[in-house]
Amino acid sequence: MAVWLWLIAAGALFVLETLTADLLFASLAVSATAAMLTAWGGGGFLAQGIAFTVSAIVTVFLLRPLALREMAKRTRKTATNTEALLGLGAKTLSAVDADGGQIKLQGEVWSARSSSGTIRAGQHVTVDTIDGAIAVVSPHNT
Repeated sequence: MAVWLWLIAAGALFVLETLTADLLFASLAVSATAAMLTAWGGGGFLAQGIAFTVSAIVTVFLLRPLALREMAKRTRKTATNTEALLGLGAKTLSAVDADGGQIKLQGEVWSARSSSGTIRAGQHVTVDTIDGAIAVVSPHNT
């Protein structure tokens, strides 16, 4: 009976891991599998608990940090949201100065402010920062 309980626990922990993807629940699922194997081998409740605890300590505190570090090295950081817009080129639709204006940025019209004087309509600019819903731009250096 204990074998089935540990098997269900390991399965549930692996399912939780698919939702979080941070290797914590996978580490605990491996620990539940170790306890299941101990139960299958005839180990009592105390032996199963020891197997789970020792395996959890090893996987959570030793193997998980190593695996996370390795994953971080192999995974390229991807800029998202407004961070992804920084440094992109845009085109002014109207004159842009410190008070405002409009630009076309990745096919969308944005409100904009200039960080360096007035920029005429039709000029290419670079997005320096995003301030709320306003792109702060400077003339594009070619």
